[in-house]
Parts: sequence; C-alpha cells; structure tokens
Amino acid sequence: MSYNSIVYLLCLVFFLSSHCSFCFVNTAELSIVTDKEALLSFKSLVSTDPSDLLFSWNNSNSNPCNWTGVYCDDVTQRVTRLDLSGFRLAGYISPYIGNLSFLGFLQLQENHLTGIIPDQIGDLSSLVVLNLSTNSIRGTIPLKITMCLNLRSLDLTGNKISEAIPEGLSHLLNLESLKLGQNQLSGKIPTSISNLSSLLTLNLATNELVGMIPGDFVRLQNLRFLDLSINHLTGTVPPSLYNISSLIYFAVASNQLWGEIPCDVGEKLPNLLNFNFCINKFTGSIPVSLHNLTNIQSIRLAHNVLSGSVPLGLENLVELLMYNVGFNQIVSSGNEGLEFITSLTNNTRLRFLAIGDNLLEGAIPDPIGNLSNSLTNLYMGGNYIYGRIPASISHLNNLALLNLSNNYLSGEIPPEIGQLVEMQELCLAANKITGSIPNSLGNLRKLSVIDLSANNLVGRIPTTFVGFQKLLWMDLSDNRLNASIPKEVFSLSSLTTLLNLSNNLLSGPLPQEIEALESVTVIDLSNNNLRGSIPYVIGNCRSLEELFMANNMFSGFIPDTVGKLKGLAILDLSLNQLSGTIPRSLQNLHALQLLNLSFNNLEGLVPTEGIFKNLSRVNVEGNSKLCLNLPCDGKGGNKRRSTSVYIFVPITIAIAVERISMREALHKLKRVRDTLVKPTLITL
Repeated sequence: MSYNSIVYLLCLVFFLSSHCSFCFVNTAELSIVTDKEALLSFKSLVSTDPSDLLFSWNNSNSNPCNWTGVYCDDVTQRVTRLDLSGFRLAGYISPYIGNLSFLGFLQLQENHLTGIIPDQIGDLSSLVVLNLSTNSIRGTIPLKITMCLNLRSLDLTGNKISEAIPEGLSHLLNLESLKLGQNQLSGKIPTSISNLSSLLTLNLATNELVGMIPGDFVRLQNLRFLDLSINHLTGTVPPSLYNISSLIYFAVASNQLWGEIPCDVGEKLPNLLNFNFCINKFTGSIPVSLHNLTNIQSIRLAHNVLSGSVPLGLENLVELLMYNVGFNQIVSSGNEGLEFITSLTNNTRLRFLAIGDNLLEGAIPDPIGNLSNSLTNLYMGGNYIYGRIPASISHLNNLALLNLSNNYLSGEIPPEIGQLVEMQELCLAANKITGSIPNSLGNLRKLSVIDLSANNLVGRIPTTFVGFQKLLWMDLSDNRLNASIPKEVFSLSSLTTLLNLSNNLLSGPLPQEIEALESVTVIDLSNNNLRGSIPYVIGNCRSLEELFMANNMFSGFIPDTVGKLKGLAILDLSLNQLSGTIPRSLQNLHALQLLNLSFNNLEGLVPTEGIFKNLSRVNVEGNSKLCLNLPCDGKGGNKRRSTSVYIFVPITIAIAVERISMREALHKLKRVRDTLVKPTLITL
C-alpha cells in the first residue's frame, strides 16, 4: 500500500471518528421527520376533533414525541405507540400510517372513524397491538394485515366490516386475542384459525357467519374466551370443543344449533365461569355437572327445547350471578315443585334468576325472601304456578324487576311489595289475583312498567299512583276496577308507551289532566262506563298513535282538536253517544289508517278527503243521520241512505277484523315484553 493511500485512510478514519455523533443524529432526525410527516398526514384526514386534542400536532412543535397520544422510544426517538382511544375523532385512517415503521401499538378505538382499513397497515412489521374497535369502519379485513407477524392482539369489534374472514389470519402465529365481533362478516368460520395455537380469546359474535363450528378448534388448547353468539351457525357443537379444558367463557347463543349438551360438560370444562347456550334448539336436560362448578358465575340456557327437571346441586353455585333457563320445557309437579329455588338461598351474589315460560308447577316457597339481597331480576312468568304471592318477597330489597305474569296465582297483592323501592318493572298480569290494588304500590317511585292486567282486581285505582314519576307503561286492563279514573293517573307526564285501562267498570268523566299525557303513544279506555264529553285538551296528547275509547257513554261533539294528533294511526270512538258532525280536521290526519265512528248519533255529510277517500278504512255504520252524498238534510233523508248502509256493512266486518288483528298484535307485543328475558352479558 502506498504512502498516499495510507495517509488517505488515516484521514478518512479521523474524519469519521470526529463526525460520528453528527452522522447518527442526522439519521435520527431523518427518521423522526418521517414519523412526523406520517402523523400530520393522519391528522389531515381527521375531519372532526371535538375536544381539539390534536392541537399540539403541528409543524411549529418540531418533536412529535411531545404530541398528545404519541409515544416514542427513549433511545431511537421513533414513534412506537399511537393511542388516540376515546378522542371522538371523525375521519379516515391515512394510508401513510404505514410509514410509522417502529410502531408497536396502534389504538384508535372508541372514535367515529369511517372509510376502510388501509392496506399499508401491513407495512407495520413491528405492530403488536391493533385496536380499531367501536368505530364505523367499512370494507373488508385487508389481506396485508397478515404480514404483521408480531401481532398479538387484533380488535376490530363494533364496526361495519363485511365479507369473509381471511384465511391468511392463520399466519399470525403470535396472535393471542382475535376480536371481530359486532360487524357484518359473512361466510364460514375459517378452519385455519385453529392454527393459532397461542390464541387466548376468540370473539366472532354478532356477525352473519354461516355453516358449522370447526371441530379443529380443539387444537386451541390455550383458549380461554370463545364467543360465537348471534350468527347463523348450524349443526351441533363439535364434541371436541368440550375438551378445551382451559375455557372460562363459552358462548354460542342466538344461532341455529341443536343436539344435546353433554351431561359431563362441567367435568370436561372445570374452569368455566360463563356458559351461554341460549336461543338455539338444544334438547335433552340441563347437565347436572354444571351445578358442580362451584366458581361458575353465569349459566344461560334460555330459549331452547330443554326438558326434564332442574337438577340438584344449585346450592353448590356460591359464586353464581345469573341463572337463566327460561323458555324451555322444564317440568316440576306438586305443591313443592318450586322447592329447588330454596337451594339458592346460600348464594349471596345472585342477581338474575329466570325460570319463566316452562312447565313448572307448584306454589312459590315462602323462603324465596331469603334469596340473595343482590337479586335484581326475578322472572317466573308463563308457568303453572299457583297459590299466593308470599309477603316475604318484600325482603328482596334490590329487586328491580318482578315478573309473575301468566300463571294461576290467587289471593291479594301483598301490600309489602310497596317496600321494594328499587322496583322498575312489576308484572303480575294474567293470573287470578283478587282484592284491591294496594295503596303502598305508590311508594315504587322508580317504576317504569306496571302490568296488573287480566286479573280479578276490584275497587279504585289508587291516587298514590301520582308517585310514579318515571312510569312509561301502565296496563290495568281486564279487571273489575270501578269508580272514576283519578286525575293523578292522567298527570303522569312520563308515560310514553301505553296507558291501558280498558275492560273495567270505570265511570265518570275524563279529567282535563289528560292533556299532560303529551308523550304517550297508546291510550285504551274502551269497554268501561265513562261518560261526559271528550276533553278538548286531548289535542295536546301530541304523540298519540292509537286511541281507543269505544263502548263507553261519551256524549257531545268530537273535538276538532283531534285533528292536531298528526301521528294518529288508529282512532276508535265507536259505541258511544257522540253527536254533531264529523270534524273535517280528521281529513288532515295523514297517518290515520283505521277510523271507527260507528254506532253513535253523528249527523251530516261524511267528509271526502284524507282517510275518507278509502272507505275500507272507515266505519260509520249505525249513525242514522249521516249521509254520503249531497243533498244532505242532516236527517239522513237523501235517496242514497240505503246504499250508504249497504256499503258500510262489509266495511264493518273488515274494520272489525283489522281491529281485532291489531289488538292481538298489541297483546302479543305486550306478552313479549312481559316475558322476554333481557340478554344481559356478565363479563369476567
């Protein structure tokens, strides 16, 4: 080597050594600039930042490591985490997000992001956690996401992502949590998911998935959480799934699955805390081994075709929060057929007990009052339960819902129920309950629903009901309640759904206070002995959609103000003593579908506009002084009188059929509300 070469090399070494720190700093600066540009590009596609949380993201703030939601590595000064969760941001995810090459955590959940997941997400080779849940993202799961080989958690829950789950997700061998629930995913569940041997959580619930559950899932021997609920899955649950002994949460609810649940499920899955197989077509009996799982918190088997009796061992379930076996064909017989309930008195944590809509027979045991003080929901409706309602039920201080409807209960309503001040829904409909309504019920100030319909109740409606300041639904129909309707009932401005006092012996006039019911959608006062005029202020009940006042003794004119009820779909004033002309304001009710004014003392010309253009939806039969055509002398004396009667005979039949079908639909809706068990999810 020549002397000049040696000198050159020495000079080069000296130069590099003297400028070494500069070279590294310059490289770092170039890298952070790249990250900064990617973040500014992300911000440029954010259309809404209601709390101005990205204010610090600007060129004047040169170091993005100081920006809100941005986290950097102390050594490399590269962005490693972007956490904008809960910022309520709207906009799109920029494809330049893929330039954050050191990013390990991308957390954008709980925002209002739309658009698609950009393919460039797949360029984030260091990504460990990707959480885009609870947004409005559309499109498909990009195939390039399968290039994020270090990914351990993928959460896309609660978006509008559609089409099939990519088979390529099986390449993410480090994945421990895969959450794709509450989207619009379709197709079959990829069998290849069973290759993800590290998987601890798999949530595919609330999608549109079809086909059978892959039996290869047995290979997921570390799986702790499996939720396939609310899809269109068919077939049986593969027997091999019951061998995943690590399972803590096992849910396949709301599918079309069938077959028997293995009797030894509790032995094969000893770690179960939540077991949810409701709303399917499972047959057989309740596995007794489930009652041996002393740590289990939730057993949900409702809405199946299970038979047999409630097995022994409920006393073992000391950690139980929810026990729901309603809507099956479970049986018991004899006066002590419900004694299994007393087995739960040692459980101090029980919050939800549902045994309704089965074939259970017997009397409610008096020790029911010794159930957990934490109990909030008690469903026992739709069985063959007889006898009295025990006064001890008042000991359940935190009870928010009590449903004993559609049984054979007799005796009076215990006044002690008025001590249940946390009560929100009280449903005792369709029994044989007698006596008067206790005044003490007025103490239930949190009540939103009261249904005492279809019993043998007598006496007055208590004025103490004025305390129901949160009431949405009141149904006291089909009893023998008498006297006038207390003005306190009509002052319940919170009523929004239903006021049904029909088929009683109520008398007297309607109080002017009815104008306070400006939010209620259905009022039914039919088949009583109510008299007097229809209050002019009824026009203030602006939300009314159905008004039934038939078969009373109302007199006077139909108030013009009925024409203010713009949402009214059904109006039935038939079988009263109403007089005068039909208000022309009824022609302006464009939502009106059925109008029954038959069998009154109305007179004059029948209007011709609005609903009156379609006579199949109008019934005015039995008003001898009404006429369809001019000339009209107000006495029904025109030549077309016999023709008009002839026309309205088939109309009467049609209206009657339609009205019956609509009332039956209303009754069915009410029954669904009475008995449907709320699908409460108890999380771990």
